[in-house]
Amino acid sequence: MKRWIQAIGSGQQGSRDLSYEEAVEAAHEMAGGHSTDAQCAAFLMALCMKGEADEEMRAFVDVFRSYSLNYHPLADSLNCAGPAEGRHLFPITLPVSLLLASVGFSQILHGGDSLPAKQGTAMKELLEGLGVELDVTVKAWETMLVHLHIGFLHTEQLCPPLGKLKQVREQIGMRTVMNIVEKVMNPVHSMNMIIGVNQRKTMESLIPISMSSGLQNVYIVNGIEGSEDLPIYQNSTIRIVTPWGDESRVVEPQKFGFRSEPLLPISKEDQVSIVQRIIAGDNSEELRRERDHVIFNTGLRLTWFDKVGSYEEGFQLAESLLQRREAHKVMQKWIDQSHRFTRKDVSNGNDSSTKIG
Repeated sequence: MKRWIQAIGSGQQGSRDLSYEEAVEAAHEMAGGHSTDAQCAAFLMALCMKGEADEEMRAFVDVFRSYSLNYHPLADSLNCAGPAEGRHLFPITLPVSLLLASVGFSQILHGGDSLPAKQGTAMKELLEGLGVELDVTVKAWETMLVHLHIGFLHTEQLCPPLGKLKQVREQIGMRTVMNIVEKVMNPVHSMNMIIGVNQRKTMESLIPISMSSGLQNVYIVNGIEGSEDLPIYQNSTIRIVTPWGDESRVVEPQKFGFRSEPLLPISKEDQVSIVQRIIAGDNSEELRRERDHVIFNTGLRLTWFDKVGSYEEGFQLAESLLQRREAHKVMQKWIDQSHRFTRKDVSNGNDSSTKIG
């Protein structure tokens, strides 16, 4: 690893980009446990300071994907990973994903523990707070995905080398190439992906990775808190990537009649509570801001991934699904089945190493 640190970390005059093959070798040394924590930290920081080249990022994505657990492919699904720092605001994507699952559009959520510097609430914490048991076997997870059209994977268990780098990433306290790797794992080989980013520069960097990954539709979103969630209180820029190219588009909520004040920071307990109330059909004025964000983002995704014919149809369907408490029904089944499978695992004496979370 020393030679790769020297290659990328020798300052403005001496550093250089690694070739794809060199970056693959460096990634294998990290993923395979052949480098120390200090070397991993030095490499990641040097790469960040230099600026990650497209071939370097592609190499790290390819290598860490190769170390991930294998799941049965489900092409007609939507892959979605939240912000690595977690959320401080209402987690729009969770009720949105439940609504999409309720109409048979399978949703693959994944993410790790929240990281510094803006450490918020991770999706894993939210789901556990809602009562979902995440410590189930791979087979049980796949069975629930088929029946419920939704599933969550803890990134650090999905890809063990990412788990081993957790302490290093926490100590660095800055975004690195591993944040990109985490977002594009694609565990069930989905053909559709939505990726939230913090910066326009990251958006540009993800385009060649998306085009070379065999995906059919990728939406890269400069969303709330670097998430995949678009606000209704301001316009947003998105990039749409297909195997044939990409295009930039501005999403203007006010054109569809959506307006609100910005969302406010709330605790994990309040995030869980508001999700519960909204999916249970709470139509109070107090929750209008959060509820409208859910309707807007659900309608966008229904339209983007060809589940409805127009944005207006998507928004109407989203509102109808909320009124009929369809997201609540999916969540309740998810909770019930996850606990049923966990009890079955315990009674059968299954080894915990076969479980995921």
